[in-house]
Amino acid sequence: MRTIAIAADARQRGWEIDLVGDLDDAGIAIARRMLGEVEVVALRGSPLAAELSARAQRAAVIHLDSYWPVPDLSRTGALISNMQDGPYGVRSADLAIDANLGAERWFAQPDRSGVQLAGIDLAVIRRQVLDQRGSASRGGTRPRVLLVMGGTDPLGLSARVIRGLGEISAPLDLTVIDPRERPEVLSAAATSPHLVDVHGFVEDLPALARHHDLVITAAGTSVWDFACMGLPMALVCAVDNQRAGYREVIGRKLAIGLGEPPHPDLEARIGSLSAVLGADADLASQAQSLMRAVDGLGTWRIVSAWDQLIRVPLSQRDTTAELTARLASLDDASLLFEWRNDPQTRSNSRSRGALVWSDHRSWMERSLADSDRRLLIVESEGVPVATCRWDRLTSMDWEVSITMAPAARGRGLALSVLEAATEALDADAPVRMMAVVHTDNLASQRLFERAGYLPHLPPDDQGFRTLAKWRLLGA
Repeated sequence: MRTIAIAADARQRGWEIDLVGDLDDAGIAIARRMLGEVEVVALRGSPLAAELSARAQRAAVIHLDSYWPVPDLSRTGALISNMQDGPYGVRSADLAIDANLGAERWFAQPDRSGVQLAGIDLAVIRRQVLDQRGSASRGGTRPRVLLVMGGTDPLGLSARVIRGLGEISAPLDLTVIDPRERPEVLSAAATSPHLVDVHGFVEDLPALARHHDLVITAAGTSVWDFACMGLPMALVCAVDNQRAGYREVIGRKLAIGLGEPPHPDLEARIGSLSAVLGADADLASQAQSLMRAVDGLGTWRIVSAWDQLIRVPLSQRDTTAELTARLASLDDASLLFEWRNDPQTRSNSRSRGALVWSDHRSWMERSLADSDRRLLIVESEGVPVATCRWDRLTSMDWEVSITMAPAARGRGLALSVLEAATEALDADAPVRMMAVVHTDNLASQRLFERAGYLPHLPPDDQGFRTLAKWRLLGA
């Protein structure tokens, strides 16, 4: 589903898509429903490896999402984009993506990729989910619970959850999604004291989910669908590769934890949900927290990164000038005042009016005393050629702003200035460096793209777009 959702977004934006992989009949059917008339090739083993190698010779992008080994495609000329989940699925790539909550802190082997996208901002959200974002309908006379454990549910958790909910005395309505319609699930549903509706495959699960107060689900990628919609959740860690993500979500209090394998007390934990189901204000608060955590732009960020990396290959990031950066002092105030009041500088700034000296002097004093700001002077052989300001936005996010000296423009120094300023940023990894650039400022956009900053937010109402780049542990 993650690959299909990315493919659907790319196709909508004009890409030609082929889907190749180890797919069963159900996967092929879902791909055709979501993607329409695209080529779907189902292979496995050595024929799959040969097919990937052949297609990489003529593709612009090969996007990989598999825990199994694949052939080395690095010399084919295609941009290699790779999804990984912690230590699972790591391989050499031009673009490596770990879309799990907290992945920026434990991103595996970033040295194996040219650039990285990390964290829950990359959660892959399909169009069906986005169409239901914020539309949840709550407040019925009986709590409504949705149970989704995925298509395989190898540990038989669905039946256990149904039995656990049966211990709750207050009446509730339960919807169970069980594509395989297993006998143990149907039996547990038939003996439940609650009203239970069991569905097989559901064409539009988000549209069904929006009518529920709480979702009980495994801690897989569907968690972020429900989070984007603003649906409160109780999570079960169903398999080992979900443990890290499960613990991260529960640790941030974004969902209620129902335990990890072997689930010795699952039924008891399920029974404790009775208090949650009666707390409408708490459920509404969790819904808002979930939507803040997942903005639904993950697929946009991934496909936009492909667009940029094809336009501006990683090989175009080389620099030549040797520059150094130092902390600014009040002695630099008049120089920065002159640079900032330059007409071209003002035209590319958010605030385009001319500065007043007294205001600028006060700003310098505040900036130098601010622990969440780094004001730097970048020099070439002792001569100032630019200034760079870093502003801390969150514990990990720093926004960069660069002003070139008018006399230094046109000398090809901008990328070297940025690299010197980045080297001087005294913040421990993981750090996300962000740049906000107006769409009319093509030179600055090109600068940050060459430096490996990738699209983070589309242009706002004033025409400013945001790009971002991670400094990760081990990179």
